[in-house]
Amino acid sequence: MSLCHPDVGNVSCGACCGLFNLKLQPKEFKTLLLERTSEFQTTVNFEVRHSFPIFRKERETKEAHIPKKDDMTYNCPFLGYVDPTKQRIGCMIHPIFTGDPKSQNFSFYGASICQAYDCKNKESILADLWESLFVEMAKDSVEYSFLSADHIFVSALEKFFQFVNISMDRLFQEFRLEVMDLFRTRLLTSAEKNLTSFEINYDNFPDLNALEDYFTKELGEYWKDWREGMIKKNPG
Repeated sequence: MSLCHPDVGNVSCGACCGLFNLKLQPKEFKTLLLERTSEFQTTVNFEVRHSFPIFRKERETKEAHIPKKDDMTYNCPFLGYVDPTKQRIGCMIHPIFTGDPKSQNFSFYGASICQAYDCKNKESILADLWESLFVEMAKDSVEYSFLSADHIFVSALEKFFQFVNISMDRLFQEFRLEVMDLFRTRLLTSAEKNLTSFEINYDNFPDLNALEDYFTKELGEYWKDWREGMIKKNPG
């Protein structure tokens, strides 16, 4: 399918719906998604049009007390679990479920924006390779969303491997475990960030010094240890 909803595994990404703008911990995100899903399934009738805006208003009111990282970023309450086992997250009013190509017009952004948007990692020529790695390491859809939406971190890592003359093939094969370890450390602080997948990258990382500054800021001393381990494994 795509980076959003992989063909394999039981995870998917919902970061572009503003989920991580809420100041919550990973377990709290899952609780919120379950609450939305349960209420949606018991109150929304696809045949009753006014049940959509009623649900949206109710959820917006109930979630208004949750602190936000950015007051300008909207958190769509139609994001919930979309499979019977409540593992994959997605838009509960997507046309694939409602049968109505314009059903997402009940959301804040509307059908045209929701259906046309492609995130930076999804647009990447390496999207399939990152998808495979993230599916392999993510324990649930919240973790998968953190990983899939973190396009600036992914871009910086690709640049690092290019600067040290390691091909992308080697990144995903020979150094796969090291890269996964790096992302596991990244996940420890992902909840602190407002990962939407549409953040603007103001730094193109023109050289190794710029990358060093970025990764040190994001990962602290761990980055230096990880980088030294990489250099030892790839002395050339």
